[in-house]
Amino acid sequence: MIRHIIQRKKITLVSLIFLLIPVSISLGWYRASLLDILRVLFMPDNSQLSIIVWDLRLRRVLAAIIIGAILGGSGAAVQASMRNPLASPFTFGLSHAASLGVALALLIIQEGTIQRFQIYIYNPFIISLFAFIFSLIQVLIILVLAYRAGFSAGALVLSSIAISFAYQAALDLLQYLYLNEILVSTIVFWTFGDLGRIAWTELHLIALVSTIIIIPYFIYRSFDYDLILSGDDLASSSGIRPERIRLETTIISALATSFVGVMGFVCLIAPHAARLLVGGGHKYLTPTSMLMGSLILTLSDTVGKTIFAPMIIPVGIMTSMIGVPY
Repeated sequence: MIRHIIQRKKITLVSLIFLLIPVSISLGWYRASLLDILRVLFMPDNSQLSIIVWDLRLRRVLAAIIIGAILGGSGAAVQASMRNPLASPFTFGLSHAASLGVALALLIIQEGTIQRFQIYIYNPFIISLFAFIFSLIQVLIILVLAYRAGFSAGALVLSSIAISFAYQAALDLLQYLYLNEILVSTIVFWTFGDLGRIAWTELHLIALVSTIIIIPYFIYRSFDYDLILSGDDLASSSGIRPERIRLETTIISALATSFVGVMGFVCLIAPHAARLLVGGGHKYLTPTSMLMGSLILTLSDTVGKTIFAPMIIPVGIMTSMIGVPY
């Protein structure tokens, strides 16, 4: 009976996400009716509406769904592996470390132009690589603090926040001393967590990595996360290695954040909202957190592009505004 109720809740979330796709596409500075959007989606043509839908808005919505899923799953996995309800890639400073990596990558490649009020960078994958490397550095710092220094859960979050200020100071120094206006603007938009800058090529790569590595790993480790929450001794006696799972989980979470920029609170809110629906068992919590992440990010992006239209508020700002009161 409980399983059927949980399945109905998950089906409801999936239905809401699919219903939100045409609604989100129809809203913005160029508005169209839902019937016109559905017609263009199923029967594309060469009209202006078709170009806007397929080249701009559909890509943005799909990016919100995919990125929201990996952020929601990352939050649930990190909270379980660290046995800390405040843990997430954002609160552990992975996003801030990635921002510093982006700045150094831009300083090294020094390639970018402004085209029709948009910033175009020639090597976006190099930027993601540097973001991932610096996120890994933060992962190692977290694990050293957890195991070598023996920090408690609360102290670990506080120390990670403190380290984040160091990353931000280094980032500000680079911007002040070395980076030109194009590169500084790119860093600013990256830290805003803007979905509009993600091209189809990058979206294909994110979708490939998430479906092959990130999402399957979190689902595969669902039972292990339940054991870790019961204590490392019980987990070890059951044949798993908590230290290894923590390392793998934080690395996978760093991989997730290296593509998307700073989208605060999604990875923190989604797991807690999912627990209110399906409880704490990760067999159901992990996929539900992914669905909640997709729903939250898509809703935030929809509000961000309509509340002050034609101005578009980056989704990272909207998620923070929603996350603080929550």
